[in-house]
Parts: sequence; C-alpha cells; structure tokens
Amino acid sequence: MDENTTDTPAIAPKRSLKRPLTITVANNKGGAGKSTITRYLSFNVALRGYKTLIIDEDPSANTTKSMIITKARHDEEPYTMGKTMMAGVRDGSLTDLVVPIIPNLYLIPSHIDFASLPVYLSKQYGVAEPGDPDYQDVEGHKVAVIKNLLEPLKKDFNFIFIDTPPTTSSDFTRSAVFASDYVIIAFQTQADSFDGAIQFIDGDLSELVHVFKANTDVLGVLPNQFAPGGTIDETVLNDARQRFGKQNLFEHILPYKKRVQSAPRIGITREGYWNSDLFKTAIDPLTDDFFHRLDLVGELND
Repeated sequence: MDENTTDTPAIAPKRSLKRPLTITVANNKGGAGKSTITRYLSFNVALRGYKTLIIDEDPSANTTKSMIITKARHDEEPYTMGKTMMAGVRDGSLTDLVVPIIPNLYLIPSHIDFASLPVYLSKQYGVAEPGDPDYQDVEGHKVAVIKNLLEPLKKDFNFIFIDTPPTTSSDFTRSAVFASDYVIIAFQTQADSFDGAIQFIDGDLSELVHVFKANTDVLGVLPNQFAPGGTIDETVLNDARQRFGKQNLFEHILPYKKRVQSAPRIGITREGYWNSDLFKTAIDPLTDDFFHRLDLVGELND
C-alpha cells in the first residue's frame, strides 16, 4: 500500500510549530462545511505527524460519531462513552475526556447533554444584553470558559481543532472562537452561506476581538463545495474575492465531492479508490494550503 492511501501517520512532521495552535472553522450559519473541513483537515494533519486534538462542541455529536467509527476501523476494542463534555465543563476539567482515535489524532467527544451549555453559563454568570452595564463582565466570563479549560491540554498537542454546531451567534461558537488562535471562515459557494460568513466577521468576531479582547485572527477564508461552471457558485466566488480580497482566500477552493457524505457512515480513511481520490484532489491540497498560510503568518519553524 503506497503512502498516498495508507492511514499510517508520518514519523515526524516536516516542520515544527513555534507554539501549540487552536483553530475553529467558523460561519454564522449551518451548511457551511464547517464540520466536514474540521474532520478531514484534523485527520490529515495528524497523518502528517502532528499530535492533534478535536474538541466537539456540537451537541448533535456528528463529528464524535464519525470519529468513533474511524477509531473502530483501527481498534478492535469497542468504544464506550464515559464522562461527557458537559460533565467536564461542570467539573472544570477536560483532561480525562481525551479519546485516542488513530495515532496522533485524539477526540474530546460531545453528547446531547452539551446542549445545556448556555443554561449552565447563564446560571453561573448571569444574563446580560448589549448595552447593559454588566454586559462585558457577564459575557466575558461566558466566552472564556472553554479557553480556560483548554489551557492544561495545550502542552500535549500541536493542534486543537474545535467543531461547533450550525447555530447563529451561540455560546458554542463564541466560546470556541475566543479559545482559538485562528479561525478559518468557511462558506459553501451559495448566497446564504456567503452571507453567514460576512455576518460572522462583522458580528461575533468583531465583538470578540474589540470588546472582549480575543487574541484571535483569521487564517483565511475557505470557499467549499464549489461546483465549477455553476452560475451561482461562480458569482458567489467572485463576490467573495471582492469582499475579502483574493489574497485572503485559501488558494485551493474545495470542490464539491459527494464522497465526504460517507464519513458519518464509514468514518474517515484514505483507503480505497474513492477515498484516495478525495484526499488527492481535495484534502491534500487543502492541507498544503493550510500549512502554507501558517508559514505566511510566521507559525512554522524553519
């Protein structure tokens, strides 16, 4: 089996990171390709030798399910759900939730009980609306919860990727972005998804940076599920270049690939013709582009 199809990770990464990095793929709307990008990019980064952790902040736990199936492809021991993400938040520690998936790839799994995060945060810190005198204090505590929980984990990983649910302006997305060094703005090349990317940048991201002083930057804007020759796709892509600047878009525009829909059923693998084709034509170029952009912002050692 050649190195382009095996799931065996590299012995060591080609270039080391100057620091551990936390990254969230973000948009203000569902159907933006966030979970797909998070799953495949983290998997491929791990195959390149970087110790990688996925944090699933989505109560639907779709990424958790696909990763557990991925684990089953490599590990005959059946997986049993232990302590949940929400229990970890309540206990003030996530360190004992880490589940190995394949060599170099780990997961903190989600569960439906994580849907109670907003209620938990409100009970802990209160409720305030923009304009209220205590808004910055109340919301500042809420958005910092996940960041504080990740600090003890950072020393053990090169990358932490956070997956978020398809909801607008939520405690899930805001806490993930606040915890991140970089965000990748993802959108499918459709009008609603593109609008969601703009709303996220002008709304949540702007407030988190300017009001709550998040040390978060945009690594790039990533159009995906692009269908060449599609009138809407081409129009939205041109609008994105004008709105964000061509230099801020990932060089590799992710094409539409039906194969990505198989991940929830079969897990993620490079093995087999169609999986190999998906990685060679879409995921490998994306991963190359990802590291190129990290190099441009000075995150890689020579």
